Amino acid sequence: MLIKEICSRRAVRSYKPNPVPEAMITEIIKAAQFAPTAHNNRSVEFIVIKDPKTKQALFKLLDQEFLTQAPVLLVPVIPVEKSVAAVQDLSLASQNIFLQAAGLGLGTVWKNIYKENLDPVRKLLGLPDKFLLVNIIPIGFPEELPSPHDDKDFDAKKIHREKW
Repeated sequence: MLIKEICSRRAVRSYKPNPVPEAMITEIIKAAQFAPTAHNNRSVEFIVIKDPKTKQALFKLLDQEFLTQAPVLLVPVIPVEKSVAAVQDLSLASQNIFLQAAGLGLGTVWKNIYKENLDPVRKLLGLPDKFLLVNIIPIGFPEELPSPHDDKDFDAKKIHREKW
């Protein structure tokens, strides 16, 4: 049941140095490619980063140590002219990345790309201007497994029926 992956998916910012097998990276990207997209445009693409020099350069731009520690950084991107809801398409792909990685025993976290960092990151990655990126997703085996969510984290008071 998918709820297991949903509950076990927690932000991970500390990773073991163990490499992530290529087959796992492929499975994660496959899950992301199967995410819903506006008008079924299926135009989300992915940059896979393993090179320590690139990760170090991203750290210098974004000031997040876990970017250098994670064995893999995955960057979902989309050509903006192919989607009427580019941010939503990237977000849904990212959610599938998180869930598939959790199912494989891997940790992830959403590293947001703020507007002031967008052009420097785009330049570093050689990404054409017509592509949008909103985040970088570090992936790796967690140093520690955070506790999963459980029923006590569920809040029924946040459910509103028909009207507020």
